[in-house]
Amino acid sequence: MKLFTRRRGAALATAVVLAAMGTLATAPGAVADDAGSWPGTEGKVLVDGGTLIDPATGKATQIPGVGGDYAAWAPDGSRLITSASQISSYRPSGSTKITLPWADGVRASSVYEDLAYGWGGRYVVFSTAGQLVYGPSDGSWAPEPLISSSLEPSTVCDTHPTVNAESGLVAFQRNTNYGCYDNAGVYVYDSTAKTVKRVLTDAEQPDWSPDGTKLAFVRKDTDGNYQVFTANADGTGVKQLTTGPRWYANPSWSPAGTRIVFDAHTSPNSDDVHTVEYADVATGELTKVADTAGQNFSVNPSWQPVRKNTTARVWGADAGATDIASSRWSWNTVGQSEAGLLAAKAAVLLNQDDVSDAPTATALAGKRQGPVLTTAKTGLSTAVKNELTRTLKKGANVWMVGGTSVLTSNVSTQLKSLGYIPKRVSGTDRYDTSVKAAQTVTTSPSYVFLASGTDYQAALPAAAAAGAEGTSSTGSVVLTNGKSLTSSVKSYLNGLNPAKTMVITVGSDAKYALTHSSFSKWPSTYYYYPITGTTSEALSVAVAKFWWTAPGQVALAYAGSWRDGVSAGSAMNIYGPVLWTSRPALSDEVKSYLLRESAGTQSAIAFGDTGSVTMGALNTAGSSISASGNDFVYRPYYNGVASTARTFALRTDAGDPVSAATKSGRPAAEPNLGSLRTAQHQ
Repeated sequence: MKLFTRRRGAALATAVVLAAMGTLATAPGAVADDAGSWPGTEGKVLVDGGTLIDPATGKATQIPGVGGDYAAWAPDGSRLITSASQISSYRPSGSTKITLPWADGVRASSVYEDLAYGWGGRYVVFSTAGQLVYGPSDGSWAPEPLISSSLEPSTVCDTHPTVNAESGLVAFQRNTNYGCYDNAGVYVYDSTAKTVKRVLTDAEQPDWSPDGTKLAFVRKDTDGNYQVFTANADGTGVKQLTTGPRWYANPSWSPAGTRIVFDAHTSPNSDDVHTVEYADVATGELTKVADTAGQNFSVNPSWQPVRKNTTARVWGADAGATDIASSRWSWNTVGQSEAGLLAAKAAVLLNQDDVSDAPTATALAGKRQGPVLTTAKTGLSTAVKNELTRTLKKGANVWMVGGTSVLTSNVSTQLKSLGYIPKRVSGTDRYDTSVKAAQTVTTSPSYVFLASGTDYQAALPAAAAAGAEGTSSTGSVVLTNGKSLTSSVKSYLNGLNPAKTMVITVGSDAKYALTHSSFSKWPSTYYYYPITGTTSEALSVAVAKFWWTAPGQVALAYAGSWRDGVSAGSAMNIYGPVLWTSRPALSDEVKSYLLRESAGTQSAIAFGDTGSVTMGALNTAGSSISASGNDFVYRPYYNGVASTARTFALRTDAGDPVSAATKSGRPAAEPNLGSLRTAQHQ
């Protein structure tokens, strides 16, 4: 029986909602700006068995501990995957190994072949038993079939998938007669339109060019020798690149798109000798990279793309100015549309001197699509007034979190004078206020995060996750009073059905509060999902692992500053997790997490000045998500404004399999929550 559908890619799912509103953006503050061409400059050539070849010298080196077949690079060169029974992922040095789970729901799980990264490195796609399968690059849930059985019947054999970096379209080889041995053609799968279309006949082993405009493939010439060809994305403009009596296989574009590397054979017979060669796309000139004599199998060469990822810092002159900077970094000016920014629909106000309602405000802001701004108890500061008028149209709602003892009625009066509609969410205390906010989000929650209201280091990462579905959110964060539940929180939980609502405790206090309470309307045995960590940094990483699949971006904040945590959460909660770090160095738990997620994570953004997240910590984060120690660029956003003119290379989620599934209403694949699903007897 299925349990719950976790938001495996909350940022991706939210992007679908934003796309429907015509405001799709995958990089708040345009952090995916001029960090280098996509997918990057040319590094070394990787072949099966984990061997790296320098294309300039032909020198080969073995990556320690890496073996297997069908090796392929992540789009930024920060990780590689190979198949030796199961699929494993490694850093270029061979460290930080991840083993992906066995595929679920496939025809047969015999051999995993033809590996490729796609969708910004967040997912991998491969073939097994003639079926295309995809799964997250961080191994957070089991891979599943990519194409529905109606479009991929058991009578066909689909292999050699490749994902278009621009559109998300998947090109692949399909054989329709005699298993995988005859009648080959190149087909394209569109996960949004749910179509499969043949674009090339008598063609095999496709590979998209880096800019997504062309395909490389192999086809027999008139003499029966396999040659390398290129064609436009729609199959027109076919050109033959290689000629002669030799055979060629497994073409792969160089990151710059000017060369194609392949496995060159002297003959199809037992005396065959392999070499790795590349051809100049413009001239067809061949260059040998290395001999692979003695191998009687294809070597599947691929060229490492080395792209500079991004680090950034968003901060102001003080903590209050940082939340203004966070808002400017995230939200458009009224009447303008800057790429990478969103149009705010509302705003949430929080008392600048009181942490009590900070988690509630952060979660609510995700649902209402707007910034969290902090102000004095007695009135709006000039800076907050200016930011509200910059981001919000007149007549928009501004939500005040807390009663008049938290934000006085004068705040409401000032909002009205600015032309906004004040909305107050308040209860008898911070715990009751969190319940009231949860009820405004939805009356039928599919999930509820439970975190201690006396421990912001647990509650704020939970709040960022709770707000991560944006306007489509069906859950929130509810606060415990340390290790106990107040009457209002207990009553709220008692009114839920734990068989329909996922109850997620974050931190040991929340876990204790839940499991040491009785609920008259709940069954004697129920299930919940405890997230724990030995430190605040480890706990934030545990939340990230549970809620986000291979996030494209992460936020960093100093664990000793709740205000920076609010700024981070309100800016990033629909894009990625909030990770606490210590100082002066990046916390070990965070570094390990970033190394694990580096295939899909392209940006790490610090909120607060260097006294909070040091430059050393931020540089370590940049090194952890990149191919090597210096393959990242730093972008300062003081007061939320870029220090240099912005240029954009936006990455959309077009064709993303998870996004497409969400659009269609099909539930996302069931995650493997066995390690967290916990039975409780009351």
